[in-house]
Amino acid sequence: MTLGVRLIVLDRTVKFVVLVAGGIGLIVATRVGFIDQLATTVQQQLNLSPGNHLWLRLVSWLLQRFGSLGRSGEYALGIAAVLYGLLEGFEALGLVLRRRWAEYLVLLATVAFIPLEVDELIRHPSVWKGLALLVNVAIVVYLVRRKRLFLDRPPAAPAAAGA
Repeated sequence: MTLGVRLIVLDRTVKFVVLVAGGIGLIVATRVGFIDQLATTVQQQLNLSPGNHLWLRLVSWLLQRFGSLGRSGEYALGIAAVLYGLLEGFEALGLVLRRRWAEYLVLLATVAFIPLEVDELIRHPSVWKGLALLVNVAIVVYLVRRKRLFLDRPPAAPAAAGA
C-alpha cells in the first residue's frame, strides 16, 4: 500500500471515529434531554449576553443555532453523522483490504461534497474549511492520477542484452 493510500485510510478512519462517536453521543444526549439542560446551564453560568467577549458570543450563537433544531432535528443530525461515519469507515476498510471498488467509492464520495465545501468556504471562509477542501481535492487528484493503484503492474522491460 502506498503512502498516499495510507494517508487516505488515516483520514477516513479519523472521520469514522469522530462522526460515529459524535453521532451516537448526540443521539443519546437528545434522547435524555441533556442538550437542552446543557444549553441552559452554559448560558446561565457564562452569563452570555451580547456585550461579552467574542468567544462567549460564539458559544451563545452555537447554542442558539443548535437549540433551534428541536429534538427531532438533533436526532436526525445524530443519525446522519453515524451513517456518514459508517460510510467513511467502509471506505477505509475497503482501502485496507485493497479492494478496487473502495478507490471509486472514496473518489465518488469525495467529489460529491466538493461543491458544498466550495460554497461553504465562499459563504463563511475559515482556515479549517480551506484545509479540508485542499485535502479533499488532493485525494481526488491522487486517485485520478493513480487510477491503476491496486492492479498488478507488468515488470519493467529488461535492458537490451548485449547492446
